Amino acid sequence: MPRLPLLITAILASPISAQLVDASVCASRSAAATKQPATIPIDVYNNHVFVKVCVGERPLDLILDTGAAATYLNLSTAERLGFKLGDRFDVGGAGPGTVAGAKLEGASVRLAGSTIVQPVTSSLDISRMPPREGHRVDGILGADFIGRFVVAIDYVKQQLRLYDPRTYRYAGQGTSLPFTFDQNHFPIVDAEVKLADGAMLEGRMLVDVGSAASLLLTKSFADENRLRERVGPTILRRGGGVGGGMFADVGRVAALKLGAVQLSRPITQLAGAAGAMNGTEEWVGNIGGEILRRFTVYLDYSNKRIILERHERTDEPFEADMAGIGLLMNDSLTTAWINNVVPGSAATDAGLAVGDTLVRVDGRPATAATIRELRKRFRRDGERIVLTVRRGGNDKTVTLVLRRLV
Repeated sequence: MPRLPLLITAILASPISAQLVDASVCASRSAAATKQPATIPIDVYNNHVFVKVCVGERPLDLILDTGAAATYLNLSTAERLGFKLGDRFDVGGAGPGTVAGAKLEGASVRLAGSTIVQPVTSSLDISRMPPREGHRVDGILGADFIGRFVVAIDYVKQQLRLYDPRTYRYAGQGTSLPFTFDQNHFPIVDAEVKLADGAMLEGRMLVDVGSAASLLLTKSFADENRLRERVGPTILRRGGGVGGGMFADVGRVAALKLGAVQLSRPITQLAGAAGAMNGTEEWVGNIGGEILRRFTVYLDYSNKRIILERHERTDEPFEADMAGIGLLMNDSLTTAWINNVVPGSAATDAGLAVGDTLVRVDGRPATAATIRELRKRFRRDGERIVLTVRRGGNDKTVTLVLRRLV
């Protein structure tokens, strides 16, 4: 069975947001395709890089993903747009299960505000992702798109800069990491993990822009090195990816070293048995958006290098969710409810339970914008948040006093 997009959603927290669709973004076609670099606005949400694309005048949100071999549309989106579906198939990903897919005939998308067109040859059923993400997910921009350019991801300015790989010359002060391709598509770099006991563990790791997480180590690597005994304290958290749900023990390692770059005490997930995160012969870890957002990231597939360029947020401390709440949304991204509560957390202290529906935050209606802000607040030690939830037709108001769990 082929392994296609990993696309791991954050296990550490469950930020929520509904996105308004603005059809005007597809009304203009600038000369972005001919300028150097072409500059494309992005929405960085929950460490994912969302790129607005257009099919005709209809805007779609696609996630940029180095863990995807190709560009895909969501299966139901492709059907609604009237694209002709070809051969059907099933694929696996980060989760333990499989998802349905279908080949597409004559499909393409255009990057909003530009004349850049990307062919799309396949679709996948990723309909389970928006409720976990709290954001529209209409598809994935994968290696076939990335390989056409030198792609600079500017997390601070929230833009992609696309350079012609035939003429591009990097002149900055960033750290260049050579990589090899796993399955001819996925960039793998050398990395070192330092443990609290002073041990240094070497391994090859996937640089995964499509992952919202920080550092995720495979189950086989964690078991082989007894990391559940050596990385602590940990909490059990649930997340998901293509192929369904997954879980991990979440803690910290002392440091992660990537070439000349060293990151102190990154949040680290030790994967449970799930899909590709069981482990492979090619790589033992996954470096995700919580790490990558601390740099301007240059993806230079032609020269098989990734460049990490520091900015003002590089040295921000790593923090995990301090509320102990997992949230899911309905399909229309208008209502959120609790789907996971961590034992011993602020959520359990407050008496919150799985199935509680969020009604108000600090007395304000739990709108999309209000709930989205919880992502930041859930990572602030000592933060006090008043939540009103609905349980069995009755409202219950509690106060969360957040504290660091790992």
